[in-house]
Order: sequence, then structure tokens, then C-alpha cells
Amino acid sequence: MGLASGQLKHLRSSDPAAAGRLLAAADAALAAVEPARLVRRALARGRGGIWAGGVFLAAERAAVLAFGKAAIGMSWGADQSLGPLISRGLAVSHEAGEVPGWAELIVAGHPIPDRESVRAGRAALSLAESIEPDEVLLCLVSGGGSALLEAPAAGLDLDDVRYLNDRLIRSGAPIEAVNRVRRAASQVKGGKLAARCPGRTATLVISDVGRDPAVVASGPTVPPSAASGEGAGGLLDRFGVDGRAADHIRRLEREPPPLLSPPAGGAPAPALVLADCFTAGGAAVRFLSESGPAAELHPRPLAGRAIDAVRDALAAAPEGKALVLVGETTVEAAGGGRGGRNQHAALAAALEIAGSTRRFLAFGTDGIDGPTDAAGGLVDGGTVTRPASARRALEACDSYPCLEAAGALLRTGSTGTNVADLWIVDKTG
Repeated sequence: MGLASGQLKHLRSSDPAAAGRLLAAADAALAAVEPARLVRRALARGRGGIWAGGVFLAAERAAVLAFGKAAIGMSWGADQSLGPLISRGLAVSHEAGEVPGWAELIVAGHPIPDRESVRAGRAALSLAESIEPDEVLLCLVSGGGSALLEAPAAGLDLDDVRYLNDRLIRSGAPIEAVNRVRRAASQVKGGKLAARCPGRTATLVISDVGRDPAVVASGPTVPPSAASGEGAGGLLDRFGVDGRAADHIRRLEREPPPLLSPPAGGAPAPALVLADCFTAGGAAVRFLSESGPAAELHPRPLAGRAIDAVRDALAAAPEGKALVLVGETTVEAAGGGRGGRNQHAALAAALEIAGSTRRFLAFGTDGIDGPTDAAGGLVDGGTVTRPASARRALEACDSYPCLEAAGALLRTGSTGTNVADLWIVDKTG
């Protein structure tokens, strides 16, 4: 899970030492959100139960449900803390890997759910329904879980869910809007999984979308707060999603089915966010400030169109410092090109800073940026040598080949974690 080691030799930079410093800051950000360590610190065995995020749960055993891009690492963290107290479990990830002996691993689809996602959803429901009085269901949740864990709502099938996901993602809808529709189309999301559990649950979260645990992975174990803002039907209208599946979602909103409720009594189920994008951003700032000129963390998360966010970030960065930004932008796919939102941002920044001594890094903390093998890009004033060609590539959402030709792509492979995106604007000269 290292950017600095092995990346620099593949990059063409006018200042390798400065580029290496940005990559090392990205390494520090990733280290701060390493899943096994975060979970290990949040769990402990106690007399007659377990401690989860500072809350004591009276239980003789724990069953574990881990899902999302950090599921494998989070599973190992639970194993290292609780060991023999874990009776059984399920891990649902986007990639294969070694899991503890008590866990069944299902590798499911992302960003669009597949048949394995539905199998994982059914297995998760079965696990939740089987929790016994002396057990607690420990849910380890991370970004990406919305696609990986799915059980279509009554009247919908996998093709319907895939259609809704694909149309919303291609439309440039923000992840909050995508997840609101996903909740409406699912039997597990929006607290519905926890409602099927006859015992207690505890949820530990590594977040890619803020500090609300009900939002991450569409919150299968955490009911959403009181309804506010635009409903799923309105969002489908706004982003131009039509068809049979969209019409069914609108009907479900008008006439929702009755929800199951967990058993009455007992303490509320704890749900704790262990880390998010600002955890990673803060670690990057500390590294940069300790290793050279000062750095600052932008107080607001990245949002909106990637190209607009790039211009705002470049304008906000103070001279002589580095500015770290975290969050997630959007790109409305056009032109059939290759790339992702971070590559798109890096190419847009390269055009803006051409001929200067500034640098710009953008990468997805999961190591995946769009349907490519790149995590993002690192550009400087010398990256763009043919501005007209670079602009055409940007307009066609074809950033990948342009950055590859310039030696500006970042390829990390899967990092095993996921807290959205990290950008660094470097104006230290």
C-alpha cells in the first residue's frame, strides 16, 4: 500500500524530490486509514462481553459481517482483537484475498452489483436472522459496500438495480443521490438488514462519504435519519433516469411496504465512524508540515464537478504552501474516453498550471479511479506540452492515455482501504 516506494521511477517530473514528497504524504494518508489497525484499536475483549468503539456489549460470542473495499483488512483487525470470541462470519469484498478462518469470503461486483452481490446480500440477511441471544452481530462497513451487498426490493431484480446504478453514475449524480436511490431499491440498505436481526448489532465504519454512519454503503445496519431533502423519485427525475425500474421506485415511495423492526428493549445499537477522508487528509498535512514548507487542510470536502473543483483548489492554495483537499467530485461521462474523476482532475490541473512551478496530485484512496488500472495522476508545469490535444482529451473524458503518454499516471493497485479522494496542490516552488 505504498505510493512513494516504486512510483517515482515511473513518473516524469521536473522536480523528482518535490514529487516524491507529495507521494510520501499520500503514503502517510493511507497509513492513517489502514483498516486492520483501526478496527484493532476499536475492539477489545471484556469480562462477559466485548468493547466496540467504547461501548460494552454483553455477549459470549460475536458473528462478524464485513463488507466494502476494506472488508478483508477490517476482518483481520477483528480477528486480532477478539480471536476465539468470533464464532462465524462473512466478508464481502471487490477482490480476492486471505481472510480469517471463521470468515466466508464472497467477491462481488463494483461499482455495479452482480450476481455475487445478490448472493452476498442473501448470505448477510441469513447471518443477521440467525443471531442467537448470547451473540452480537459485529458489522464492519466500508465504502463500496452499496454495490457489493445487494438484495433487490420486491418487484425489482438484479438487472433493474444495475440499470439504476449505471444510469445514475453516468449522469454525474453525487454519491449521496446514488445511495438514496439504492436504499429505496434494496431489502438490506437503510437499516433494513439490522431490522432482520433478533439480537444486538454494533457497527464500525471506515467512511468514504462523511461522518454519518447511516450513509456509508447505504447504511444496511444504521437506519437513516428522518427523511429530508429530495426523495429517490425526485432524484431519478432530476438526473433523467426513466424506465420500468425507475417507475417502480416511485411507486414504492408512494406506498412503502411495512418495515420489520428489531426487538424492543435494550440499549441502542452503537455505530462509530473510525476514519474518513479528513483522517487521511490530516495525516498528509502533518507529514508535509514536518518534512518541509507548511501545509493546510481545506475545511470543506471536495464536491461538484471535478473541473470546477480543480479551479477552486488552485485558487485557494496559498503561495509557498501546500493545500490538501479531500472528498469526492463528479464527472459526467462524455466522448467514450478512458479515465476517472481523479485523472480528469489531474489533466485539468495540468492545463491550468502549465509553465509554472506548481504541482498537483489527485488519487483515489482505494487505488481505483474509474474503470482503469490507475489511481489518479501527479502533474506539474511541464506535464502538458500539447495544450490543444490535452484540451480535446479533457473534453472527451479521455484523460488516461494523455496522462500515460506524459508519464503522469499513478498506479498503486488496490490499497485495501477507501476514504474517497485526496488532492494536494503544491505551491512551494
